[in-house]
Amino acid sequence: MKRIIILGSTGSIGRKTIEVIRHLGTYKVVGLAAYANYRRLAAQAVEFRPKIVTMISQKAYDEFKRTNGRARLLAGEEGIAEMVDALDADTIICAMASSIGTRGVIRAIEKRMQVCLATKEILVNFGDLIMRKAKQRHVRIIPIDSEHSAVYQCLENRHRKDLQSIILTASGGPFLNRSLKNVKKADVLNHPVWKMGRKITVDSATMMNKGLEVIEAHHLFGLPARMIKIVVHPEAICHSLVQFTDGTLLAQLSTPDMRLPIQYALTAPVRIVSPVPQLDITKVKRLTFAPPDYKKFACLELAYRALDTGKTMPAVLNTANEEAVHLFLNDQIGFGAIPRIIEKVMTRHKPVDGDLECYLEATRWAREQTRSLTC
Repeated sequence: MKRIIILGSTGSIGRKTIEVIRHLGTYKVVGLAAYANYRRLAAQAVEFRPKIVTMISQKAYDEFKRTNGRARLLAGEEGIAEMVDALDADTIICAMASSIGTRGVIRAIEKRMQVCLATKEILVNFGDLIMRKAKQRHVRIIPIDSEHSAVYQCLENRHRKDLQSIILTASGGPFLNRSLKNVKKADVLNHPVWKMGRKITVDSATMMNKGLEVIEAHHLFGLPARMIKIVVHPEAICHSLVQFTDGTLLAQLSTPDMRLPIQYALTAPVRIVSPVPQLDITKVKRLTFAPPDYKKFACLELAYRALDTGKTMPAVLNTANEEAVHLFLNDQIGFGAIPRIIEKVMTRHKPVDGDLECYLEATRWAREQTRSLTC
């Protein structure tokens, strides 16, 4: 029985991870962490009886403490690292909605746990540091994002020297064929394919999610920006492609269900029967692919620019985006202001390199700058 820690267990990916673990029946949950949903975390703790539970929000921690059972309860971001340090686990799944779990992931790598990563912000902000440490410790970081999982599967046991490029597919979000003028929040949050959290749904509408995925792919697969491409694929059946130097394209196709990449991250390279309905290729009417509109979706170009600049610039891009999306969701700015604010923050930033604290300082600076632009 393998032992697993789940960070972000109450969110969309976390809940699907729980479903997969129930299905596999080969994992014992020893640690759980969530940001603020103490009721759902309490129910999960009753079901799985982990040794340690961590609540990030202090208010939620206080509420959870009154209903806590056998599990040891920790609080805050430091509680995640403390939990990872205290537990004897084989695997950690990071599915937090931001880079909050970074210190916990670093500690997991130091303990040589297998890392299954669904939180793209960790690699966007701290990719150089994370991947360097993973290489030093000979730790596999297996992606859970459907696009990166697809690339990971297409590249398995193949020579990287034969690789020409990877192609990340994008559904195009709710505004693929619609104007960005007079956008309402309800329209932004109405994704045509995926049911996700509010923040990532906004990122899909701006296509910043795809820009962040380009940066994540750079770190996961060690490729320069010019070898990472994006195509719009509204059907969301082909999750990504890999092109080799002889012109061959390999693609991974499946039903759009996050339980598949979650399960493969846990079982790779072994494949196990999944509860997800299998794709019937005879019922797929068409598969369409088109280049993205970089002018319409300005966040894409900003992400490539941040990757080309490197150092702390991707962390600033991501943090400015997080704060701008938060402001939009709280009706403090309009949808069109998101890329404009991000670009202004990036223009003000002087990128530097350094340790984790250096990068964290850059994120704090970016958050303050973003807020100052809306005062």
